[in-house]
Amino acid sequence: MGKPKGLCLLLGLLLVLSLGAHAQQVYHIKMGHVEPIGTPLDQGWNVFKQYVEAESGGRIKVEIYPACQLGGMEELFQSVMTGTLQMAQGDEGAMASYYEPFLVASIPYLFPNEEVGLRFYDSQFFQQVINKGLIEHTGVRFLAGASYGFRCWTNNVRPLKEVKDFEGLKLRVMATPLFIKYVEALKGGATPISFAELYSALQQGVVDGQENPVSVIWDQRLYEVQKYLTVDEHVLGVNSMLINEDFYQSLPDDLKMIILTGARLSAKVETGGRTYQNRIAILDILRKEGMEIYVPTAEEKERFKEASQEPVVDWLKTIIGEELVQRTFEVVEEIKAQMAAETKPF
Repeated sequence: MGKPKGLCLLLGLLLVLSLGAHAQQVYHIKMGHVEPIGTPLDQGWNVFKQYVEAESGGRIKVEIYPACQLGGMEELFQSVMTGTLQMAQGDEGAMASYYEPFLVASIPYLFPNEEVGLRFYDSQFFQQVINKGLIEHTGVRFLAGASYGFRCWTNNVRPLKEVKDFEGLKLRVMATPLFIKYVEALKGGATPISFAELYSALQQGVVDGQENPVSVIWDQRLYEVQKYLTVDEHVLGVNSMLINEDFYQSLPDDLKMIILTGARLSAKVETGGRTYQNRIAILDILRKEGMEIYVPTAEEKERFKEASQEPVVDWLKTIIGEELVQRTFEVVEEIKAQMAAETKPF
């Protein structure tokens, strides 16, 4: 009886030691983004780092590489796909290049305000259809999204007050077919250029203008090479925190939850900072820097929408199917109805 008892004790000890080793395994996360140090995104990512390292008790170590040190948005996405990077920044354009159903979030004038847009990204439809499909097709998981503001137009030729004002302008867009179709619907000349080359392209006159949220116009100093800003708010810009799916699934469940919670905290920090920038601070600063700013009326924005949304939607249906596009509009209406019910006076 002595030998079996001793064997059991030995096996038990080995099990305890193996569990302890697993609990103390250190996971290293290398993550990159394209923005300068100190922006709301960079601040949010540092909150992620501090939270994850503290809550994991040192079982996760995070290294952040800002300011395109590891490449532009497309290079970052590719690195997460291949596992060269564990995590990276993404946006609606970069992800749609690899998984076309992501294009639904970039339908012009789809979201009437920021809250509707962020709730769309949190919706069951987005998580169970779009995010699930992204994982299956690319091996990349969307963890959380932060608003960096609605995309607006800048150019060096004239204020954009009417649809006809777009005619003849060479406009930089992301290398995504939807944005090209959008500009073509407005009779502009769409020119895909990487984000890393945007400033020099504007400076050298390769293109007349571009579209980005005002926070990006400020962070990237685009006001130095652009004269006119039209705050038409055509597409909500959402910075995504992405993770390699194989790496994510290699984590114990408790660390998965820490990563997910940290990503959501990071998104809240960035969204809060961007909202203040976009709504209050930056427009005044850009005026002082010499930009001429035009805010379209509701009627003018509706004319922009009438000219551009239907052609884009018709094209998108041929790419991802009518059902997915229709469901997107239904979900947006459901979110708007839910928000209206929540804010009903009592």
